[in-house]
Amino acid sequence: LLDHNKKNIRKETCNALFKFIDGSLERIGCIMFTDTTMEKVIHLLNSDPCWLVRMECLKIVWKMIETGHRYLIMSLVDRGSIEAICSVVVCSDEDMTMMALIALESILKLGIAEIRDYAARVFECEGTAKLELLQEHKSENVYRKAKNLITKYFSESAENDGNDIFERFQNLDL
Repeated sequence: LLDHNKKNIRKETCNALFKFIDGSLERIGCIMFTDTTMEKVIHLLNSDPCWLVRMECLKIVWKMIETGHRYLIMSLVDRGSIEAICSVVVCSDEDMTMMALIALESILKLGIAEIRDYAARVFECEGTAKLELLQEHKSENVYRKAKNLITKYFSESAENDGNDIFERFQNLDL
């Protein structure tokens, strides 16, 4: 049904998946690790021509990221969720933009904790340029969240903090 040519069927299928997972790790596991469902959801989030379908896909990915389980988030990143989230971060729907920003923040926070360069992946898919555009957003909430992400993860001081962490791990006697 995720491959159906009618956008309403794709949208309703994604909505049903969102309602099914309901934050339950067992249900999320059913979708995440049984077949290609999540790959299709991430693909639709990244490229479906219908924004309503993309919104439903974002809700699924956001809900999974918000569980905070690092292996789940890393699996979503491995499947292309950073690029997909960055593809929708600048849109006319403020709720969708905030959801995308919150999801990106959770991914970037995990990237630092796990010493993974998720910030580079955001940069490579032009996500930082999109975050900079959001500093001109009419919503104060969107503006503040985008500015916070840039300051925390993409400024020179953030880069220096990352280098300090890397240097500390290099100097450990193992």
